[in-house]
Amino acid sequence: MSATMLFITGDIGGNVPPTLAIATELAARGHRVIVAGLEPRADRAAGELELRSLRALDGMDVRPPAGPLGHTPALTRMAVGRALAREVGALIDAQSPDAVIVDGVMLASIRAAVSAGVPTAVLFHSLGAFWAAGMASRGANLAMRPLGLAPLALLRRADALLLPTDPVLDPAHAVDGPIDFEWIGTTEPGSSAGPRGDGPKRVLVSLSSAWQRGQADVYRRILAALAPLPIEVAVTTGGVQLDGALTAPSNTVIHARVPHEQLMPGIDLVIGHGGHSTTMKAVSHGIPLPVVPRDRTSDQPLIGRTIEAAGLGRTIAKSSSSEHLRAVVTSILGDTAIADAAAAAGVRLRSQRGAARGAEMIERISRGEQLSPRGSA
Repeated sequence: MSATMLFITGDIGGNVPPTLAIATELAARGHRVIVAGLEPRADRAAGELELRSLRALDGMDVRPPAGPLGHTPALTRMAVGRALAREVGALIDAQSPDAVIVDGVMLASIRAAVSAGVPTAVLFHSLGAFWAAGMASRGANLAMRPLGLAPLALLRRADALLLPTDPVLDPAHAVDGPIDFEWIGTTEPGSSAGPRGDGPKRVLVSLSSAWQRGQADVYRRILAALAPLPIEVAVTTGGVQLDGALTAPSNTVIHARVPHEQLMPGIDLVIGHGGHSTTMKAVSHGIPLPVVPRDRTSDQPLIGRTIEAAGLGRTIAKSSSSEHLRAVVTSILGDTAIADAAAAAGVRLRSQRGAARGAEMIERISRGEQLSPRGSA
């Protein structure tokens, strides 16, 4: 039976791919799917989805340079803004959805959904270990309790806590934590690498679709590191307005936006920033990763450590010299153990059906079914 599914989100980069993947799967199953908080864009195929803006998030764009506080003001508005919560509540009243799916960042919107009495799923977009460290911390819950936004209390009122990541990689999956995530597996598409000839190795460099201070400098040091090597390099900047132009060496092509799933089947190495979406997509393709975390307050350092601990790559400090970057890249490109581990991880992730599993769980709560306390992919 067809249902109305309402997604509440915002465009902050890595949260968009799992949102659209699960929403698209639900639409393919015949449901009406509204995605509020994402505007139609030339590079964003909507298909059967109804994309619409949220007035309270007007002007929020993580691609241009931000002020001294970076994107914190915009993220705070998305997380706890009262105007946004009121708008979400009014949208739920107007659309009468059978289920609401809210981004894990949006505490006030989660409260609006569960208070409306509608079956509610919370959709996260990183490793559960990162979310648990923040949302289960005593300080955060004490600070937010007077506002009615204590994270643990809100999550316990939701019907499903969907985590589109690999449970084998996620440190939180191995322990009984305070949050009952449903590990649905990655929603990132992947394919096995085809047979490669004797041509040069190919490297993809991508350091986030959100602006960060000093980003251009890191790109320049990476390009200087790769320029002398007998490889082909593709750089995608994600449409970010960098602090100054990049000059492409002779072995490099720089793109603003190219879907990574178009590039990765022919790539031997991905140099990333530790963003969850880019990382899971690379692992789904069986590609090793040197990770250069850009933001120590984000999930990027955790993801870098996780990739290195799993034998899938290395973590490199953002302040590293071009010489050190070149040595690490050369080492990984010649490391058969890392290549074999990445290939095996790719096989595992490609079997997970994260979008389908997420859609199935949302359908279940929309029918009033209760999910098990813990899920596994």
